[in-house]
Amino acid sequence: MNQNQGGNDARHDDYSALTDFLASLIDYTSTIPNELVEHYLGKSGFQCPDVRLLSTKNGSQQYRVIKKIRLVAVATQKFVAEVVGDARQ
Repeated sequence: MNQNQGGNDARHDDYSALTDFLASLIDYTSTIPNELVEHYLGKSGFQCPDVRLLSTKNGSQQYRVIKKIRLVAVATQKFVAEVVGDARQ
């Protein structure tokens, strides 16, 4: 096996892991409401052209960016938990 092929395998594994993680966010219920995250992302001008983060709602052509909202919610929840944990010490 040459080194280039090994790099492609690792890249495929990373892509597969990321895809699986993003798919798992659909079933995740965050403490922070999606509408709140969506509001502040829109207010900050955040745009994400990555089609892996886009999903259709009810089969319509209008896209809602559910996975990116959940991803930001998870990161925000972790940050808040760390701040609260540090404050308790």
